[in-house]
Amino acid sequence: MRDAITPEEAFEELRLWADYYESTTRALEIMRSEGTTPGTLPRIAAENARATEALKRIKQIRGLSD
Repeated sequence: MRDAITPEEAFEELRLWADYYESTTRALEIMRSEGTTPGTLPRIAAENARATEALKRIKQIRGLSD
């Protein structure tokens, strides 16, 4: 884990957390309102992919990459 991050990375991290939560929320909203049907699964998967990418970058910023 890194000790410090740059101001630019801190700003990026805040944006990435927002992206993560928004994508997760959208996926849940799709599941609640439309269910998990063959028609909704690609949209749910796309939101999950966006959330996963945001979390991956957050981990990189914090020095927690695999």
